[in-house]
Amino acid sequence: METRKILSINDYKTALRSFSAGETIKINLWRNSKKTTVSVVSAVFPSDMAGKLAYQLLGIKTDNLSTKKQLAYKITAKQGVIITEIHPQSYLYQIGARPGDVIRQIDEINIENLKDFENAIVKYRYKTYVVILLQRGDQGYYISVKL
Repeated sequence: METRKILSINDYKTALRSFSAGETIKINLWRNSKKTTVSVVSAVFPSDMAGKLAYQLLGIKTDNLSTKKQLAYKITAKQGVIITEIHPQSYLYQIGARPGDVIRQIDEINIENLKDFENAIVKYRYKTYVVILLQRGDQGYYISVKL
């Protein structure tokens, strides 16, 4: 990309962070000992894909808190997103997270609703780890989660 050599996925992720949406990026590709240059235009990650991304990265589906869900799961939290589904092979499931648990924070972003959660997922999608504040009942737990 531009003047950077990309030798690993981490190099690629680091390089992507330096571009703004709408910027044209020239990429040199080497295939069969031949160099080809292509130009691509960077774009903003589509917010409607954030839920799918969260499932890929964390193995969870989430929703806004509602009075009905608060009563059904005996949730005391007033802000956050509720885990509605969790993949049994996900790290969060394996450490004990379950549907009905509430995500209150991801790294330094407070999660008040589904929009905040989606924004945090998109923002941190290239990180290796994030810290999640998970609430169950009246107890909060900070968990370091590999993405």
